[in-house]
Amino acid sequence: MEVGIVAAGGALQGSVLGYGLGVMNKSLEAQTAAMPGKPPMAAQGSFSGPPKVLALNLAVFSAVQGGLTLAIKKYRGGVEDIQGSMMAMFGAGSALSLVGAATGSKTGAMGGEAPTGAVGIATDAVRTGALFSLMNGAFMKIGQMFSGKDSTTDMYYAHGTNMLAALGLEKYEKNFKKGLLTDDCLLLLNDSALQEVRIPPGPRLKILNYVNATRAQMSQMSQQPMSLAIPAQDKPRN
Repeated sequence: MEVGIVAAGGALQGSVLGYGLGVMNKSLEAQTAAMPGKPPMAAQGSFSGPPKVLALNLAVFSAVQGGLTLAIKKYRGGVEDIQGSMMAMFGAGSALSLVGAATGSKTGAMGGEAPTGAVGIATDAVRTGALFSLMNGAFMKIGQMFSGKDSTTDMYYAHGTNMLAALGLEKYEKNFKKGLLTDDCLLLLNDSALQEVRIPPGPRLKILNYVNATRAQMSQMSQQPMSLAIPAQDKPRN
């Protein structure tokens, strides 16, 4: 029951965030298209598109992430750590890819051409889940290294807190919480959102540079074929 409530709350939050982001994207695309010499904005996978599409994508993503996080925590007897968070993010990333395929999206979850066929869709779901999981773990690990803080203090802001710690911007944690910039908002951050929570220009540039570098790395990794080779230590011996 509790997992269902958390998942429903995440879906509601994600849908509102996604719809708002879609409206902002639509307005920005119209402004960009009206500028002389400026080409239309390119699609960016599941984090761009019409308001209704983004609302659905982020509703599914937030619901799966929130529900799985709580379910894994309960299953493990209340333990909440990087491994549990990465497992939840794997499920959320995979769900994001699958909902894109189900709605006939023309691009994959992380950009590029949408996968076709059952094998292609399944491969994209696994790849997207793995990328979200790895990047999520990296956010948390780096934050722990720089701050020495326990990343489980607040499950909904752990990754954002770790990112700020890695950048030396810990004092803006309260701004993130005041603006409800939870972990599922990190890859959606833009200058306008950071201005609204009263973060100064310099720190905004650092945060956006960090997030943009993460987006670029995830997009690049998503274009690479998955290796199915057996690790050397696992190969059968003659």
